[in-house]
Amino acid sequence: MQLLKLLYADWSGQQPADIQKIPGAGSNRQYYRLVDAQGNSVIGVVGTSLDENHAFVYLARHFQKRQLPVPAILAVSDDGMRYLQQDLGNYALFDALRGGREAGGRYNLREQQLLTATIRQLPNFQIRGARGLDWSHCYPQPEFDEESVLFDLNYFKYCFLKPTDLDFHELKLEANFRLLAKDLTAEPTDSFMYRDFQARNVMLDDKGNPSFIDFQGGRKGPYYYDLASFLWQASARYSNKLRRELIYEYYNSLKNYIEVPSKRHFVERLSLFVLFRTLQVLGAYGFRGYFERKRHFIESIPPAMENLRQLLDAATFPYPYLVDMLRRLTMLPQFASKEKAPVTRADGYRITHTNFFDAHPADGPATFSKYDGKGPLVVRVMSFSYRKGIPEDESGNGGGYVFDCRSTHNPGRYEPYKKLTGLDEPVIRFLEDDGEILTFLDSVYKLADAHVARYIQRGFTSLMFCFGCTGGQHRSVYSAQHLARHIHDKFGIEVRVTHREQGISQVMEAVGNRRHIQAMVFAAGLGTRLKPLTDTMPKALVPVGGKPLLQRTLETLRKAGADRAVVNVHHFAGQIKQFLEQNPMDGLDVLVSDETDMLLDTGGGLRKAQTLFHPDANILIHNVDILSNVNLQKFYDEAQHADATLLVSQRETSRYLLFDDDMRLVGWQNITTGEVKTPHAGLDVSKCHRYAFSGIHVFSPRLFKRMEQWPDKFGIIDFYLQVCDQCVIRGLYKPDLKLMDVGKADTLAQAETFLQTLPSTENQ
Repeated sequence: MQLLKLLYADWSGQQPADIQKIPGAGSNRQYYRLVDAQGNSVIGVVGTSLDENHAFVYLARHFQKRQLPVPAILAVSDDGMRYLQQDLGNYALFDALRGGREAGGRYNLREQQLLTATIRQLPNFQIRGARGLDWSHCYPQPEFDEESVLFDLNYFKYCFLKPTDLDFHELKLEANFRLLAKDLTAEPTDSFMYRDFQARNVMLDDKGNPSFIDFQGGRKGPYYYDLASFLWQASARYSNKLRRELIYEYYNSLKNYIEVPSKRHFVERLSLFVLFRTLQVLGAYGFRGYFERKRHFIESIPPAMENLRQLLDAATFPYPYLVDMLRRLTMLPQFASKEKAPVTRADGYRITHTNFFDAHPADGPATFSKYDGKGPLVVRVMSFSYRKGIPEDESGNGGGYVFDCRSTHNPGRYEPYKKLTGLDEPVIRFLEDDGEILTFLDSVYKLADAHVARYIQRGFTSLMFCFGCTGGQHRSVYSAQHLARHIHDKFGIEVRVTHREQGISQVMEAVGNRRHIQAMVFAAGLGTRLKPLTDTMPKALVPVGGKPLLQRTLETLRKAGADRAVVNVHHFAGQIKQFLEQNPMDGLDVLVSDETDMLLDTGGGLRKAQTLFHPDANILIHNVDILSNVNLQKFYDEAQHADATLLVSQRETSRYLLFDDDMRLVGWQNITTGEVKTPHAGLDVSKCHRYAFSGIHVFSPRLFKRMEQWPDKFGIIDFYLQVCDQCVIRGLYKPDLKLMDVGKADTLAQAETFLQTLPSTENQ
């Protein structure tokens, strides 16, 4: 201590007015805050290793030259055992994230913003920090290599694995360790590997900007390591969703400094380092917990084991014995995790959530409102004048939304409109031409849609929307009428609209308690499997049971409540157009998307037809050559909250879609060739649920934006497989599904018999 005070006096020209010892976090070095009479402070460090001190001082000075956010080195003792550095304060990222940790990994927006700022800065530190760095100054070694990997893996084996008494073959495990070490060091790298990148080593200023400390163990190495170390810190309990978002931020930031690998390669490499880092920390927890009996490290073991369990479920690794041993390790009683039982509805559809209040464990069990499950929902929409007060809620629920229209352009200021209302065409034209009211309603629609959908889901009976303006005559009337029509058109529920100041009321009756449905029929294919029939006619017009396939499909859609259907055409397009002109469907508006110039496949065909659909309603898609007993109305309603929902079955085929336990699409497999397609690195196919696609699915228009960069021609399944790691693509399995693909000549004869097995409403 005395020598540190002398160093401070030599540097500052005065003795410190106060010295405060800073608690250590595991290092043998001692830290002190030295404060002068004016309250200015620096950090004094007393080390036990000259090489370690030298490494930090060299790296800090190098990083400072690179203008990276690190503490400046102010003075170093002649023997190198003590030094002074800039004081970056008391507030570490670890402290800022305390609330999220204590909430079991539920980080608020401010905490997530701090994490994002930190992870964006990391590539700058790793890549720019490595430029011009003399690696020989690094401690205890200059580069990440196989030997250091094997040291850490054996540390895991002796300090964690063996104390569990799990039986394992040491030579087989050692062989897999060597393979893993070789893979981890396989790619050349010119980046700085922090080695101990964690929230405790990130200091924040008063604006939340991060600075980095304690990097003396860094060396030349792969940048994946630090990302894995930070995001899979066991005690942080980051959710998988938050991890994905932060990986995305890191990947995009990395692009600013180097040419990045493909996303698939990046994720595959990252998974290897997550596995290694998880084993590495378990080794440390085992030593500090099992042998040194430190409670903090013992408490860190369960979340680290959960990280390992999730990793083994999410990724596939080419180390069969190691993976088998780790799976057995996670199943030991002291590490066991409770499995969620699969959920199947009474009507046979397999779904993810039946509990609307699926709470975080920290919240305890949820309770339910006495209003749940009463249904059906009735929405009341009112217009009013603020001069006469906000309308009362007659239902007794206390009211709902009240929107103020007075910020928009007022037609009542103009003489031609003073005696008209928002229901009159001249006023409607004025408002829509001006456009302000349309922008205003766009936001209202989004809010209302989410609320109505949730109320329907919960079985609530009443919801109220009110629009007010100065006189309750123009803007509020227009807004109320249009929201009422929007809700009725989209959800098919009863909507009661009242224009209070105009004395006008209207009831829009429920349409079979369902939504309106828009659909698309894929009918543009060449029908090569139906030759020679399709040498003279399109597949869509091939008769089955006395009716063309297209007619059967359109009638089925109409019975399900569809009021608009788009049919794409290519092969003998003129015949299909003529058929549709000569056989109109009452109640079903049939439009044609013409692909005569180029057959666009299913994905390209859907995108081409985009402008023919309402942008706010999902699209029910049906292959023209599919016969089934599915209740399309029920399927469509069930599929409203995913980006896409695919009807699947357990029929035998050579090609299967792969789903996780929540029935989210994760890949595709050809069991004949062994080919697997997936955006998930290391997907363990053996853990996936395999189902056959039915050719029937529901597509959300919000996915069209993700198709913008795709070529003119592409398949919809290929599209789903590429975006399923970023979007919610679900499967719905119906055990009693009867389905036949009549796209082959040998199935036409069987189709007659198959139709007789369907309910009478389906086979007529």
